[in-house]
Amino acid sequence: MRILDKYLTKEYLKLYLIFIFFFIALFLLTDFFTSIDNLRKEATASGVIQYYLLQIPYLFTFLSPLAVIISTLFLITHLAGTHQIQAAQIGGISFKRTVLSLLTIGLIIGFMVLFLNETLTFKANQFAQRLKQENFLGPPPSKEIQKNIFVHVPPSYFFYIRSFNPGKGEMENILIYNESPPCSIIIAKRGAWIEKKWVFYEGREYLLEEAMRSIPFYEKSLPLDKDPAYFSRKYLPPDKMSIVELSKYINEYEESGFKTLGLETELNFKFSYPFTNFILLFLGIPIGLILRKGGKGTSFALGLIISFGYYETMAFLKTMGKGGLISPFLAAWIPNLIFLAVGIYLFTRTE
Repeated sequence: MRILDKYLTKEYLKLYLIFIFFFIALFLLTDFFTSIDNLRKEATASGVIQYYLLQIPYLFTFLSPLAVIISTLFLITHLAGTHQIQAAQIGGISFKRTVLSLLTIGLIIGFMVLFLNETLTFKANQFAQRLKQENFLGPPPSKEIQKNIFVHVPPSYFFYIRSFNPGKGEMENILIYNESPPCSIIIAKRGAWIEKKWVFYEGREYLLEEAMRSIPFYEKSLPLDKDPAYFSRKYLPPDKMSIVELSKYINEYEESGFKTLGLETELNFKFSYPFTNFILLFLGIPIGLILRKGGKGTSFALGLIISFGYYETMAFLKTMGKGGLISPFLAAWIPNLIFLAVGIYLFTRTE
């Protein structure tokens, strides 16, 4: 059995690595040729190369299910077509035991993707965003007007800024919530960084006491030591955040009363998506038996159809979760449950 497990593991990983790097290369080349017209004059070759290299961890985790299902179909159709599965059965090894090593690989890949998303992928995304801004998106964010910024300022302030100019240190249409007693909400038309402090103009402060009081002001300063650079921080898109960072982001929004359905949906998908690798591998095994005489072209095409079907189902449920039609948890796990149910049905009918 050890010989069989080693053989299947070796053959599967060889196919998996071939396909994962093929799809990564295809995506990188496509992105490069569609983005080449947006290169800045100041862009450097090393910066562009580093940017695309830093895309690899994210693409690896994103494209892994696609490589998993196609690798599974290729291997199972080959084993069935060359009667290797039948030979194992004649030797007294059941089909389910034969593919046990493949199922183990699926679980390992799933946990590996989850781990990469929380470590290497998140860090790579941070650096890649900075390089993209420097080489493709014009001047760095510190020199441009930023919109709709939400940021926590220790120890107890939460800022929502409609428009912010980091270069000039000026804000417009600001809402500030102070959670330390006495709690208050400040709404100001504009703010400015003057003599190492923030001064706000033309606003009103609401004291959230038993009898709420409203105090208008023309000019008001707050004891904050955070300069404009602190407010110009940009978050990654939620789908490229780690679970820890996205959880912090959600908590900040919740504490200020903002809706978080979209963010919660993304968070739940971060838990469910890595296990798509196991589920599609599980589904691909019985389908590969059905396709035993279908050939490599059929396996490749069907693998694309199944994986795209999963991605479309995931996108549809994600939209429903963000829209509040179903809970974020169900939105994230229903695609997995659907494909797992089909896999279990087909798998129980094999032998």
